[in-house]
Amino acid sequence: MDTSIVVLEEKYITFKIYDYLLALPVNCVFKVTTCPPDFSQTLQNSKLAQMGQRTVMLINLHSYLNPNYNHNQQNDNLGRFLIISQGQNSEFYGILADTPPSMLSISDTSIQPVPQSFHSIGLPTWVSKIAIIDQKGEPTTILMLDMAPNYK
Repeated sequence: MDTSIVVLEEKYITFKIYDYLLALPVNCVFKVTTCPPDFSQTLQNSKLAQMGQRTVMLINLHSYLNPNYNHNQQNDNLGRFLIISQGQNSEFYGILADTPPSMLSISDTSIQPVPQSFHSIGLPTWVSKIAIIDQKGEPTTILMLDMAPNYK
């Protein structure tokens, strides 16, 4: 009888916003593109954008992750990359990321649900899971984005 444990790994697109490392399953990512600074500034102030034939709902994670975020503040480092993901109902979401996204394999044993109490300290409800992985000998927490929530 084989008692070995099978560890599954999935690929994720990871990116940074402020000091947070976030992840989206690669199968939810429709497109990643660089974002010109003037377009990035426009997107930070909008909620919807027309990208070709698609309407994309823009999610300003900067304002969610930094309570002192001021969308009028000029910062050339904010939103240099645009990640377009597709939610469960074929809706498209655009996320401005500060750094180039990368691909990372994360094992299912590294992922755990977010304790409900974490939401009371300000962690948004669209983060339903976290992954804790070892990077260069240090534990690193990754916020796993849920593309099924009701964004505002």
